Amino acid sequence: MRKFTSLTFSTRNGLLILLFGISIILIIGFYMALTQSWSKQLIQYKQQYAKEQSYHLLYVLRERLKVHPDQEELLPIFKETAYHFSVPIRYLDEHRETILIDLLDHDWLTRSSLYTVEAPIIRDGQIDGYLTTYYDLDNANYSPALQQLEDQYERRSKQLLYLFISIAIALSVYTSWRLSRNLRAAARLAESIVIDNHWETIPVRGTAEAKVLITAINSLIQQFERHEAWRNQLMQDLTHELRTPLTAVLSHLDAIIDGIYPLTTNNIQRILVDIERLYRLVEDMEKLSEAEGAQFELNKQEVNLSRVVQSIYEGFLFLSREKGIYFDFIPSRTPCVIQADPDRIMQIVSNVMYNAIKYTPRGGQIEVGIVSQDESFSIYCKDTGIGIAEEELPRIFDRFYRTDKSRSRDSGGLGVGLSIAKALVEAHQGEIWAESTLGEGSIFWIRLPSQQLSLLEQPRHHLSAG
Repeated sequence: MRKFTSLTFSTRNGLLILLFGISIILIIGFYMALTQSWSKQLIQYKQQYAKEQSYHLLYVLRERLKVHPDQEELLPIFKETAYHFSVPIRYLDEHRETILIDLLDHDWLTRSSLYTVEAPIIRDGQIDGYLTTYYDLDNANYSPALQQLEDQYERRSKQLLYLFISIAIALSVYTSWRLSRNLRAAARLAESIVIDNHWETIPVRGTAEAKVLITAINSLIQQFERHEAWRNQLMQDLTHELRTPLTAVLSHLDAIIDGIYPLTTNNIQRILVDIERLYRLVEDMEKLSEAEGAQFELNKQEVNLSRVVQSIYEGFLFLSREKGIYFDFIPSRTPCVIQADPDRIMQIVSNVMYNAIKYTPRGGQIEVGIVSQDESFSIYCKDTGIGIAEEELPRIFDRFYRTDKSRSRDSGGLGVGLSIAKALVEAHQGEIWAESTLGEGSIFWIRLPSQQLSLLEQPRHHLSAG
C-alpha cells in the first residue's frame, strides 16, 4: 500500500521553502535599507570628522606660521603638519589660481569617495592663501577611531544579518509546521483508514481551506461507517432471508421425492409460495443494483401532476378498502403542469402511498393532496399509521434502512424504495422529506419545481440514489 507520508512531507517542505524564500526577500530588502541608512550616517560622520581634522590642521599651521613667518620655511612646515595628520594637502594663493604647495598624489583625484575641505589661511589680518585637505572616505587609515567605527559597523551588520536569517528560519519552520499539521493529521487518518481500517474523526481547525478539507474527510468517514453498517446489515438480512425460503423449498422437494409428502396441489402451492418469496427478493436486489449503478434516465415531457396523482390514488383504493382504511384525495385548485418523467413520478408517488397503506392499521386514515406554491408543487401523503421515531427519521431515505428491524423481508422488502424515490425526486431538482410522530402517524412531502428546462435544453440525466 502506498504511503501518504511523502505527500504531506512534501507539502510541509514546500511551505517551508516558500515561506523561507519570502522571508529572505523581505530580509534582504530590509537589510539593504538598514545598511544604506547606516552607510549614510557613517559617511556623514566621516565628513564631520574630516572637517574637524581640517580645522585642527589649519589651527596648527596658523600657530606655526606665527613663529616661522619666512616664505622659505613654509614647505617644511606644511610637510611636517600633513605627515602628522596623515592627510594630503594643497596650498593655493589668495586667488585660488596658483598652487604654492602640492603634497597630493594625482591618483587621489580619480577616487570616487574623495572628500575635500577648503579653508583660508590668514596672516597679518589678510588672506594669505587657501588650504585644501583631501580625505578618502572609503579608507579610514588616517583615523584609528574611524577604522574602529567601520569594523564595528561591519560586525554589527553581520550579526544583524545572522539574526534575521535565524528568525526567518525559525518563523518559516514554525509557520509551515503550523499550517501543514492539519493536513498531516488528515493524511495520517486517510492512511490509517486505507491500511488499518481505523475510523477516527479529525478536529476541525487550521486555515479555511484546511477546515473544508477536514470537514469533507470527516463527512466521508461518517458515510463510510454508515455504508459499512448498511453492507453488514444487508449481508445478514440476505443470508437470513434467502436461507429460509431455500430451505423450505429443498425440504419440501426432498420430502416429495422420498415419498414422505404426496405430490398434491397443496404441497406444490407451498413450494410456489416460497419460490415467489425468492422472486420478490431478487426483484429487490435488482432495484438495489439499479440504485447503486446510478442508471436512472429521465424522459421528460409535459405532465399534469394532478392527473398522475389521482390515477395512482384510484389504483390504491381497492387495497385501502380491503384493509378498512379511509383513503381520500384532495386535488389542487390550480393547474399542475410540470416538465417531468411521468413513469418516474408514478414510481415516487406509488412508493409513498404504498408505504402509507402498509403501515396504517385497520380503521386508519390516509389523505393525499397537491399544494400549489410560488415556483413549485408539493405532493403530500398524510396517514395515521404507526409513525416514525425522531431518531429514525433522518435515516429513512438511506439505502437498506428499515425502522422495523424484525420485519420479514417478504413483507418489508430490502428497504431501498424510499432511497430510490429520493434519488428520482432530486433528479427532477426537487426534494422529499418526512414529518412524523411515533404512534400518531406521518406525513411525506414531495416538492417538485413548476418551471424546468425544456426537452431540448434538458441534458440527459444520470444520478445516484441516496
